[in-house]
Amino acid sequence: MKVSEHVKRLLRQGQKPKELIELGFPKSVVTRVRRQLKEEKATSQKQEPERAPGAETQAQTPPESPETIATMWQKVQSMANDLQRIDPLIQAVSIIITAAQKLGTYRHEECQHHKEGLCRFWMWKTQDEIPKDIGEPTYVGDEDPGWYVKPSMLYCAMCVAPVEDRVADFELDALGTPLWDARNQITCQNCGSKGWIATLVKCTKCGHVTFWGWRPKEE
Repeated sequence: MKVSEHVKRLLRQGQKPKELIELGFPKSVVTRVRRQLKEEKATSQKQEPERAPGAETQAQTPPESPETIATMWQKVQSMANDLQRIDPLIQAVSIIITAAQKLGTYRHEECQHHKEGLCRFWMWKTQDEIPKDIGEPTYVGDEDPGWYVKPSMLYCAMCVAPVEDRVADFELDALGTPLWDARNQITCQNCGSKGWIATLVKCTKCGHVTFWGWRPKEE
């Protein structure tokens, strides 16, 4: 029930406007409803014919106490405040889900681990081992038997496979260089020190040679 309806009901029961304001009802609402009741009373007196003596009066519902109405109003106000605080959180979660869906869709379409709609990056021996809500479990009995999933877009958005693939590619490129892990593998045959190494870097454009060296990290 709206606040104005509560106020109208209490005024009709004989409550004073001052008493309702003291109970916490907005003064503007009390004043407006009181004015409306006066206008309705004046209109009804002009339109309604006089009742015959002894005519039956319309049954009225039992009145509620002003204290009960005030308590109900306070609860409604508290619920409204809670909704105002929750609404920004709902909007933030919606934005995150939308962004994750887009990222997941992109990764799903570009991922090299997808085969026939299944994610081949992860495999489980039993269905019970599969985490919940990451996708539809599917058993595959081919050359690599096991349980796989048809991943959801949100799961693809959180997947670490793209990062691990980039790291693996970087390691392969680094292993192809002659100085890969040289500080840990080369020991000086003259003094026996390890990690104190250097090399010459030549600019292929101008021919200038630059001295580039390493030393062990201080313990």
